[in-house]
Amino acid sequence: MSATKKPKRVAIIGTGYVGMACCIGFAEFGHQIVGYDILPERVRALQAGITPYREAGIGESLLTHLLNGRVSFVDDLPSAVSAADFIIVAVGTPSHADGSADITAVENVVTALTQMELHGATVVIRSTVPPGTSEWIADALRGNAHVVFAPEFLREGSAVHDFLNPDRVVVGAESRAIGMRYGDLFEHLSKPVLVMSLRNAELAKGMSNAFLAMKISFANEVANLCDDLDADALDVLEAVGYDKRIGRMFLQPGIGFGGPCFEKDLKSLISVSKSANADSHMLSATLHVNDRQPLRIVRTLIEEMGGSIDGARIGVWGLAFKAGTDDVRDSLALRIVEELASQGAEVVAYDPAIDGSAINLPCTFAGSALEAAEADALLVLTEWPQFRAVDAWALARRLRQKVVVDGRNILDIDAMSAAGIRYRGVGRRRTAESVEFAEAG
Repeated sequence: MSATKKPKRVAIIGTGYVGMACCIGFAEFGHQIVGYDILPERVRALQAGITPYREAGIGESLLTHLLNGRVSFVDDLPSAVSAADFIIVAVGTPSHADGSADITAVENVVTALTQMELHGATVVIRSTVPPGTSEWIADALRGNAHVVFAPEFLREGSAVHDFLNPDRVVVGAESRAIGMRYGDLFEHLSKPVLVMSLRNAELAKGMSNAFLAMKISFANEVANLCDDLDADALDVLEAVGYDKRIGRMFLQPGIGFGGPCFEKDLKSLISVSKSANADSHMLSATLHVNDRQPLRIVRTLIEEMGGSIDGARIGVWGLAFKAGTDDVRDSLALRIVEELASQGAEVVAYDPAIDGSAINLPCTFAGSALEAAEADALLVLTEWPQFRAVDAWALARRLRQKVVVDGRNILDIDAMSAAGIRYRGVGRRRTAESVEFAEAG
């Protein structure tokens, strides 16, 4: 922050991974932060320096800013927003059964704010909401506060890093002057600040996630075709991704996308499209491919097990929707475990970040990766780096039928083969001819 600029007072409503990234990120910028959450027990934990979710380095950063006085937490909303220059709303917007976004938490916050004197503060909506929501909020708070919609583009597990290193800052506002009040908080980062209408910013968030999800589904379509044709999808997608018009990120095949954002945002956009009588064929196809992918993984396992897993003991590595987190919301790994159990398999699972007692799954829980591998076959469902480090020979000694289906393509195919393991990745099947080609090349 420039020495000539006065630190701002920032209230942050909601302490999930978006709210916490904002708390720590704005404290790093030198601002004064008050975090609020409706859960008193979470507030007490945060006051003690205990974060509500897993991310490398976040605990140390939180303690630093608690000690230097830049960050504090309260469970009283009026005291949190009192005298705030910016009030950031970062509460959850889960899906209704029909796919539409449930914005009840946002509505509750806005209703509470209408009862308070905000003295012209800027209310920043960072929760993902359907197009048109921020216009309603702006009307509700008109004369008491300005409203901007500033979508987050944060990856769970690296949210603080992403906050501090954005590709761009998108701000929706009723005027450029209002939008730049928020955009100026990021001025020293020298990143593009894109000020647009409230509705355009809401759509920019949803469509960004939709495009990334589409790339994942595309990669899985490619991988499934390569698998059927005895080709290697990793070679194919690497060549595709080197094209600058396409890019390599999110072109990794696997079990599909999970977590609290992509599926939810796609469903919300499809619901909005239906309400507007607009087509959403590509959005629907992206979801359809993703829904099928976990079943494809199970089908691959059944093929390698001779046509049935009824009565077989299946080890599972990974339950979190991605490595680096302990989040199992909409994790496709959980759907795969449930499908395995429905096929008659006995499932034993291990995830280094998941306490088995905290989730209800039709499986038992192992204390280590190798303990989970005391089974007929193994599925790899989360890309934890420690799984890659497991010795292939130690793994082979534990697997009775020597079958591994790697839903994340993280294991060394040559090491697996050398240890006598029948290995299947996603789009990584190798014929004798392709192995000979690789060795000769």
